[in-house]
Amino acid sequence: MLKKIVLGTLLVGLIGILVVGAVIRTMDKTERVAEASGRGYGRNNAEVGTYAAGGSGQGRGGYAQGGNRGGYGSRGREDAPSDQTGTSQANVEEWLTLQGTVVSVDADALVVQTVSGEQVTMENRPWWFAQEQGFSAQVGDQVKLIGFYEGDRFEVGQIDDITKGQTVLVRDENGRPLWAGRGRRGG
Repeated sequence: MLKKIVLGTLLVGLIGILVVGAVIRTMDKTERVAEASGRGYGRNNAEVGTYAAGGSGQGRGGYAQGGNRGGYGSRGREDAPSDQTGTSQANVEEWLTLQGTVVSVDADALVVQTVSGEQVTMENRPWWFAQEQGFSAQVGDQVKLIGFYEGDRFEVGQIDDITKGQTVLVRDENGRPLWAGRGRRGG
């Protein structure tokens, strides 16, 4: 009987330690996420801006040409292909606009030939998400890709089909994937 009491007490103590450790870890991660994003929006206060090359945007201030935080940069780099598989929090340094023509499209990938002759591929989850939002493109369509470079990959934040007049957001103004949901803190 005494043996069962001791074992039960040890088991309850171990479970208590695990619960406290989980709570501390969760609080630490939540604080780091809030610090990294620089904001603490609640579940009902999330805002997602509409990117607008040229200056008139909707949502959080409209992201104008040439700005740094949330705006499109003027780096003009169009020299890197993309595999578009990342889902983690992005580190957006500057937003860029690439224009080109759709050269290949199927259920798994969209390939755009930019005006500089390079190919940008949008595939996997970002492309699937765009299609889920009703975006469709055909070979020959003129498109504008607004995004940023993460390493050698061009991460698309917004796709504009100039031919059809369609637009879809894929990432928010901080580069966070919209397909990932609202996150732990609802923002």
